[in-house]
Amino acid sequence: MRKILLIEDDPPTIEIYKEILKKAKFEVEVLEWGKDGLDALEAIKDGKKEKPDLVLLDLILPDINGIEILRKAKLDEKLKDIPVFVLTNYSDVKLEKESFQLGVERYIVKANYTPAQIVNAIKNRLKKKK
Repeated sequence: MRKILLIEDDPPTIEIYKEILKKAKFEVEVLEWGKDGLDALEAIKDGKKEKPDLVLLDLILPDINGIEILRKAKLDEKLKDIPVFVLTNYSDVKLEKESFQLGVERYIVKANYTPAQIVNAIKNRLKKKK
């Protein structure tokens, strides 16, 4: 079963994506704090935790900016191959540009896509990975 790591702090968003991703036959791990995301990446790097097939990352988290998590993931040799989609309500040209420079594959403004469209984008991306 393909595993998605969802780093998101908004409870309604978490519930929607957990539900729709599980229906699409994905295993979903949810982390609500940026620090937990950084800790998870460290555990993956150290081989203590299985790599997810894809990370859905919110940029606006209660403790740290998602860009820090993205930077850690993409600048580390053991983590940089994990695909990351930014999933945010924050449409900002500067943040979007920085995200792509760091290696994010998709910058998704939640309001512009339905959850089903996002799940289809994930499925299409993971088909390429095989």
